[in-house]
Amino acid sequence: MENIKIPILNMLKDHQGKNPLSLHVPGHKDGDVIHPLTPTGLREAMSWDMTELTGLDDLHNPEEGIMEAEILLSSLYQTDKSYLLVNGSTVGNLAMILGIVQPGDTVLVQKNCHKSIMNGLALASAKPIFLHPELDCEGVEIGLTDSAIEEYLQKYPETKAVILTYPNYYGMGMELEGIIKAAHHLKIPVLVDEAHGAHFAAGDPFPPSALSKGADLVVHSAHKTLPAMTMGSYLHIQGELVSAEQVERYLRILQSSSPSYPIMLSLDLARAYLEGYCEKDKSYLCEQLQSLKSYLSGHKQLAIYESSKADWHDPLKLLICQKGNVSGYELQARLEDVGIYPELSTERFVLLVLPLLKEGQGSFIEKLINRLELMKWDGETKPFSETGSFKESGISNESKHTELALSYEEMEKLNVKRLDLSHSIGEIAAESIIPYPPGIPIIQRGERITDEMVSACFRLMRNKVKIQGGSCLKDGQIEVFA
Repeated sequence: MENIKIPILNMLKDHQGKNPLSLHVPGHKDGDVIHPLTPTGLREAMSWDMTELTGLDDLHNPEEGIMEAEILLSSLYQTDKSYLLVNGSTVGNLAMILGIVQPGDTVLVQKNCHKSIMNGLALASAKPIFLHPELDCEGVEIGLTDSAIEEYLQKYPETKAVILTYPNYYGMGMELEGIIKAAHHLKIPVLVDEAHGAHFAAGDPFPPSALSKGADLVVHSAHKTLPAMTMGSYLHIQGELVSAEQVERYLRILQSSSPSYPIMLSLDLARAYLEGYCEKDKSYLCEQLQSLKSYLSGHKQLAIYESSKADWHDPLKLLICQKGNVSGYELQARLEDVGIYPELSTERFVLLVLPLLKEGQGSFIEKLINRLELMKWDGETKPFSETGSFKESGISNESKHTELALSYEEMEKLNVKRLDLSHSIGEIAAESIIPYPPGIPIIQRGERITDEMVSACFRLMRNKVKIQGGSCLKDGQIEVFA
């Protein structure tokens, strides 16, 4: 660990060592000018919250410590170029799409993608062809197959890019190598939202990164599984099919002109953490995870779910359910009653995101098991679904792909009206309905509304799931194009 460089940390320490007097932004003046109720930890963090001063480099034109940090990041992930992102994976997804896709370009897109991918397509005025992912027996959307991509590359020879989500929110994925080879054979770049796979670079027992399979642009949410602050992410470029200059142009446009130094510092530290992650650490992590799985395998009420459809499973993602067809929402409430706060719940499952532990960080799994022992199992429970398994994006069982009913340009010219959700089947949605998390639209703007989508919306509302969009959904209505 002593030999691992952390240039942003050293850069900020050098500045602090000068006993500087802040006559610049931000207004808290290194944590000296604060509200009296400011928590001590936040005040301490403010001493690292700098701006682009002499010796502190500039994220938008890096030449010193930030440049060195990005070089080290690129070396770790073995890319041509890598970037620190302070506006989350959202800005990475937007920049990679806008840097590649021109207005009117046909793009093959995995349907169960994050809303930031949808927004990037809209900003680029693309023509997306949404390919439906493989479903397992519980309706969990996994990923796309080689044959599906090959089929649609033949159907749409004008395709300019393929956009994938790997792994899914639950850490599951399909093999990517054949997909990427098929696209590259036609000189088509592959863009991958690998938000949940920043730690895959550590190798086995984790799934392979899309970078190792040859993807051209890959986005990582470092803050999801590495010890980085929220909004800290990475963007990686490799190969000759994409223009780094174009992507960099959009990063300068879309990222804050006042990037957070604490976030950049945490990203550099997270990279150093992963760089120092050794075989002993992986063995220790596997032992800890196995102890948790062993405990759950003998549990009278809880069970682990692993999809037989997926080629890859991330061991840091654990889907659990309560035996006896109990709602995942009910199970989440019971977990929270004993102080366990999971990532999300669905009608059937609860998702636990486990830490990337190193050797000696031993109390986390023990604490989790101790809390699980406190759970009470009496009282009424709800059946998990009256209408079948939950699917993230409301996709149809009958078709293999969908297209928007209107182009993004056409949508801007039309008026909008409100309809009762139950009467909206066949209409074109004028707003997106997005349960969050996971941020995967059930209905997206410009899509023709189906009965499956409406049923999914009603189930979400019955279970009081947090929804982004749907301005009148609480009244049982939805906005459609007139």
